[in-house]
This record gives sequence, C-alpha cells and structure tokens, in this order.
Amino acid sequence: MKLQYLFLAAISIAACGNNAKDTEKKNLENPSELHVTVNAEGSEATLSWKDNASDEKGYYVFKDNGTAPFQAIPADTESFTFQDLTPGKSYIFGVQAYGDMVFSQLMWSESVSIPEPEPEPEPDPNPIDAVTLTWTEVSDLGLPASVKVYKTEDKLNGRNFNAWYAVASTKDVDFKVLYPGAKNYKTIDTQGEEAGNCLVLVNGGIFGGSGKPNGFAICDGVQTPWFRVEDDNWDVDRQYWGPDSRLHTVSRAMMGVDSEGKPGVYWSYTPSHGTVYVYEEPIPSVAGESVKQGGTDSYPCQRTAWNPYNAITCGPVLLINGRCPINDKKTAKGYWETNYEMWADDIYGVNQRADRTAAGYLEDGRIVLLIADGRITASQGATTLEMASVMKGLGCIGAINLDGGGSTGMWAGGKHLNDQTGGNRKILTSIGFFSK
Repeated sequence: MKLQYLFLAAISIAACGNNAKDTEKKNLENPSELHVTVNAEGSEATLSWKDNASDEKGYYVFKDNGTAPFQAIPADTESFTFQDLTPGKSYIFGVQAYGDMVFSQLMWSESVSIPEPEPEPEPDPNPIDAVTLTWTEVSDLGLPASVKVYKTEDKLNGRNFNAWYAVASTKDVDFKVLYPGAKNYKTIDTQGEEAGNCLVLVNGGIFGGSGKPNGFAICDGVQTPWFRVEDDNWDVDRQYWGPDSRLHTVSRAMMGVDSEGKPGVYWSYTPSHGTVYVYEEPIPSVAGESVKQGGTDSYPCQRTAWNPYNAITCGPVLLINGRCPINDKKTAKGYWETNYEMWADDIYGVNQRADRTAAGYLEDGRIVLLIADGRITASQGATTLEMASVMKGLGCIGAINLDGGGSTGMWAGGKHLNDQTGGNRKILTSIGFFSK
C-alpha cells in the first residue's frame, strides 16, 4: 500500500474520535512546479518545488517511486539533493508536505536518467614535451594581416636551429595543394609565382626518380594520378617496400582541409584510384611482421566522416588529437616499431637530424606551415620527434612530416626565406595559403 494512502487512513481514524473543530482540518496544499537538475558528474540530483503549504511541519522526500519516505526535511524547504545515484539508471523523485495528522498529496517529478561518466582518457603511450621557442614576426613580406610569418634562431636541444612558420585561417585564405604533373618538376618559387594568388608556399610530399609522388595528393577534390609499378605489380599510393625487403600495405599520413576549409590530420588509404578512406589510427604495418590487410570501412578502425578536398600525404604523422604516435623504440627484430609507412631511416628519422618541413593545425582551426634548415652551421636540423615537439610548442594538435632535406623551402610574399643548400630544388607537390 502506498504511503500516502496510509497517511489518509490515519487521518480518517483520528477524525472519528475528535471534536467538530478537529474534523474541520483540511489537507495541506500540494507542492508544485517540481523540477530535477542533475549535476555534470551525474552523482547528484536536486529536486526543487514550490512550497504552497502554510502550516506544514516539514516535508518528506521520496526516491525511485518508493513507498516510504527517503528523508524528512524542515518546513518551508523548496529543494533537496539526492546523492550516491547509480550511473545509467532512471529515477523519479517525490515530495509531500506533512503536519499534525494532515498531509499534502505526494507529488512525483518527471523521470530523469543519470548519465554514465565520461571514460577516463587512455594514458598517452608516448608523451612528449612541447618545445617553446622565441619567435619573431617577419613583417617585410607584404602579406595581408591575416597571414603571419615568424622566425626563430633559438637553440634546439643545445644546437643551432633556424626555422620559420606561417599561420593563417581558412576563414581568410584558401589552403591548396599544387601539383604541376608527373616529371614536371618546378621550384616552390616558380610554383608560387605561376599560381598568381599565392601568399605562402612550402614543399609538399616525397617523390621518386620516376617523377611521381610517393603517396598521393588531393587537389580541389581530385586525387593525383594513380602510381602503379607495373613490372612489380604494386601501387605506391597504398603499398611500400619495407626495410625487411617485403611489400607492405601502408596507410599514408595525410594533412589537409575538407571542402568547408576544416583542417584535419589522419592516416589515409586509397583502395582504388579516386577513393580515399581516412582513419584516426594507422594500418599497423611494421617491418619484420606479417603483411596487413588493406583499409576497409571498419579497419584499422571506423572511417571518419572528414572528406579531404585539398590534402597532401607524406609521413610520419607527428601529432594527432594532440598526441605523438611515433617513438624511438625498435622491435625485437630491430625495426622501428612505429614506422607504419615504411619510410627509409633518413626520412622517418627519429634519430636523424635534417632539414625538415611540417604542416599542422591549431585547436582554433588555423593552419601552420613550418620549415627548419639543417645540415649547415647556422642550423643543424631536427629529428621527427623534435619536429613533433616544436609543432606541439606552437599549439598544434595535428601535424605531419613532409619532404625534407634539399626540398625544404618556404616562399612567402615573393621571397624565398630559408637557406638554399639544396639549390632551391625542383619538386612535384607544394602546399600553401592563397588569396580567396
């Protein structure tokens, strides 16, 4: 039997033995406007109501449709907080005014669900420190105010280090990938000048002696031509020979923007020319281990909804979702355990200092293009792990390594900014900022 019915029965029995004045007692006014608020952690729920009774002695509060009061609380109260609730469970809460043998009706709240707590993030398996350097704006380039270029000559881990970075938002400029075509090598200076509306340009992906990129690019939604080695029957866009002399399936590090200008860093896999899948995890190809299957809708993880419109592939990924996925560890067979794209050691370079180029983006969506001179007295370059730390120090949450060495260069406002030890090498792909 519900408690409110027991209370009403008690009232009736008492009325039989009292005088006429006692029998004129009326039930208390019901509380109204019940509302429940659950705290952000889901550990507490506060029931509030409007106190309509004038001479109650207090209130009973109820939990989960119970028939006995959860607790009695003082008169003129208009809220009560229930604690120690079960995540994932739904509750209703009740309140009833009581006096001397008189009661209000027991009023129930709406049903509320207690949310499951957010899972604790997995510990970062490879935490790296952000390297904070002193950057000075390069202000004589004639660029619009929305595009900034900075330079540093700070030491990097005690070594001479010259680097530049450009930063801009796709709200103000376009981010594009340029590809002059197979064997149509051109310097970044020439590519920038010929584009007409180019503001800042850096070198892009790695390329081979065949005059085709190792990997691929997306230029205004169109994938660069399929690179197939017919004699050996393999596709460079999705396969690569590892240092173990085996042909491995690879997912390419990708950085770019979608058609709305939203930047992203992912691993990509192209099952057939013109179709590109992107993932937040790589195909776990490791030299010396078995060859992995190609990417699918759900492997190596669920595909993301982000769709590249202007994007470049290279590698390795330096940062994704704020974390660095590469390390300097080797497997028992002596191969780098996070060299998922099978790059040669001088490219993967967790212990190789070289000229470096990287591209990434900040949490607010602005894009960062960074180059660092190397192998000269004034600047001795960086390893890929150091580049990840420098990009993190700039605030990047996503970044990839691009071609380096003699290909590294930045052209901004019509000027080539860095040392041209490589002779301003002609390259295949480039990325940069363009006037809208």
